[in-house]
Amino acid sequence: MKKIALAILKNNIFEHILFIVLGASALYFFEERLLADSGYYIFKVINYETFWVEHNRFILIFSQFIPLIGVKLSFDLKTVLYLYSIGHILFFYCIFLISRYYYKNIEAGLLLLLLQTLGIMSGFFVPMFELYYSAGLLVLFATILYYSNRKTDWIILVILSFFILTGHPYASIILLFILALHSHEYKLKYIKYYLLFIVLIIGVTIFKKFTASEYEQGKTNAFINNLLLANYDFTYFRLLSNFLIKYYIELIIIELITLTFLVFSKDFLKLAIIILATIGTLAIINISFYGFEHSRYQEQVYFSLSFIVAYPFVIYLVKNKKQSFKLLFSGLAIIIISIRIIGIWIDGNNFTNRVTEVKSIVEQVVDKPGNKFVVKKDSLVYNPNWSYPIESMLFSSYGPNKNTITICTDEDINYNDNISNILPSQYLFRRWEIFNVVTLNSKYFKLDTLNYEPVN
Repeated sequence: MKKIALAILKNNIFEHILFIVLGASALYFFEERLLADSGYYIFKVINYETFWVEHNRFILIFSQFIPLIGVKLSFDLKTVLYLYSIGHILFFYCIFLISRYYYKNIEAGLLLLLLQTLGIMSGFFVPMFELYYSAGLLVLFATILYYSNRKTDWIILVILSFFILTGHPYASIILLFILALHSHEYKLKYIKYYLLFIVLIIGVTIFKKFTASEYEQGKTNAFINNLLLANYDFTYFRLLSNFLIKYYIELIIIELITLTFLVFSKDFLKLAIIILATIGTLAIINISFYGFEHSRYQEQVYFSLSFIVAYPFVIYLVKNKKQSFKLLFSGLAIIIISIRIIGIWIDGNNFTNRVTEVKSIVEQVVDKPGNKFVVKKDSLVYNPNWSYPIESMLFSSYGPNKNTITICTDEDINYNDNISNILPSQYLFRRWEIFNVVTLNSKYFKLDTLNYEPVN
């Protein structure tokens, strides 16, 4: 039995099955996965038929490559959206295949699966998040760092680090963490390469500072304000502990197991690196995100902590030379991933009901004159989010009649006096943006030059 279990692990059978389950989940929930930034970016890609990169986060192209091919081949809108949803899973699966079968990293699959599930519930339904993609490339980066002896692969590492570092500010913390653990094992053997990556981190940081968008500047200012003004007292840390236990219990369990293992191994330097990285990351997170509201955005902010915890667990425990340890910790990882996937499906009910509500309003107005409508926010059961107009356009444009309909809330239309500023020849893309209808890609979307009408 033990030999059979080890053979299953060696051949990564569970990893392939779990990736298939995640892929099936992505297809099943393809409409639910158009919330917020996810719907925003795919709409831009479809409408302009090109990659859409903002804030110099070039890693975005990896999330857009597959659906863009569908657009270029003139696939129907629903097919493009299916490709978009499954593409987020295929990105990680491709990294798994490269890591496993080219670089022979058997444990990469479990790490990639943990990163897609650990600490993530609502975040599954907003898969377009740059740090998720940076994390995937960081796994490939670490794989090459440990498993390749070819000097030419250092060029690949430099290219990967560019996309990783421009992807999200937190990615530099994770990259330094990987380098710190690697240097612990190899000492100063690769010091010149470590210095190269440190220079890259500094260079990209400077580049981002001088090219920061208004959005990024706002995030930086909020970080500074929290650092200077927020109250981090005993009550805050007590609430933080309760919050972590409630929503991140698997993370805590994995971290405690890893630290206990290192204590018994008497590897105190490695122990110190992991503890400092965990505390430091948690501190930065709580300065960036003050408070304990559990949401998809909060999950994204906390995502870097998932990497800091999962990475050493996999490379030191799952990869353990003792077969009994390998079976135990691999089994634990598979159980946690499976539980988290079940949790995603349970959480998905709320997102499905939300989509049903949006589509029901679309069906209500589809036979009415016009295709621009306003609904009262207070009449909605589920939070419309700022992406409501975008989602309604996507849902209606591949519906039975394929008539594009845009629906915003009264909060959107009244924001900054939009109701007075918007012309019949325009539409409200988001509450902050008014566009002309002629800018729409007529292959997929079409709106008339009419005024907005209320929905009862």
